[in-house]
Amino acid sequence: MRSKLSVYSLRKSYRHGKATANKNITLEFNPGEITALTGHNGAGKTTLLKQIMGIAKPDSGSITYRGISLVEEPQRARKFISMMPQFHAPLVGVTLRQAIEAVARIRGISRSDMKHNIFQIIHDLKIEDWLNVPGEKLSGGLQRLTSFAMTVIAPPPILLFDEPTNDVDPIRRIIIWNYLRKLANSGHIIVVVTHNLFEVQQYADKYVLLDRGMIIQDEQTNTLKKELLDSSLLRVTCNQLLDQGSMPEHISVDVREDGLEWNIHLANDQIPDAIGWVLREIQNQTIVQYSLSPFPLDMLYRGLTDG
Repeated sequence: MRSKLSVYSLRKSYRHGKATANKNITLEFNPGEITALTGHNGAGKTTLLKQIMGIAKPDSGSITYRGISLVEEPQRARKFISMMPQFHAPLVGVTLRQAIEAVARIRGISRSDMKHNIFQIIHDLKIEDWLNVPGEKLSGGLQRLTSFAMTVIAPPPILLFDEPTNDVDPIRRIIIWNYLRKLANSGHIIVVVTHNLFEVQQYADKYVLLDRGMIIQDEQTNTLKKELLDSSLLRVTCNQLLDQGSMPEHISVDVREDGLEWNIHLANDQIPDAIGWVLREIQNQTIVQYSLSPFPLDMLYRGLTDG
């Protein structure tokens, strides 16, 4: 049976216990699965990755893989895990190719395999044209892609990515996620920190929402997608204040401060009555614009946290 990465009751604080980054985090990460970690800035996502990687030690709790404690033996973590940090290391004095080659050598790839593996990665990421460009002359997006390639060359069983698509153009964002899927399909454990909830919806298998160091939600994204498909968002723009009492019963409304824009969360069986109400208000010339769409993940996220 392929090994899971298990995190149990993990707690990490800073400033002599005055600031808690992670509080009683318990998670399982499975081979063949892409797990997305999301949450506000400061929610504890990067701190969790650093503890898994063995570069930060938890105050309490355990991290185990293949029966080995990665807390007690952090040097073993670095054999099992590769991590793409949030901020890439400066690529000064080396070309894109040389940066990737350096990591390949550290991981013990033979010279013959190295050439093939590097060619395959740069081809998949579509960065061949910059292969011999000095790192300091690469754009931010290309430096990010170089960091990604350095992480996945000769990939170990566990791969951690901290906001890998930041600064990357829309086409290569898709390429990165497709590459992550290929790695997952070959049995790797993939953990991705991201703020892009639309990418989470589309590409991740599991979704973990952190808020103030605690897990707010941990579930498969197909369950989340079903929840979202079972509800809709009605956006209404008015030219004057409306009486909420005129609306159909049992409908959740979020009204902007000026009272002229409404976000209305609807179960699918509430849509006909809600649209009937909108059409009546249009005839009364109180609603000037409306739209109906599937309920977005980012609004669900805001509803589960404070913002």
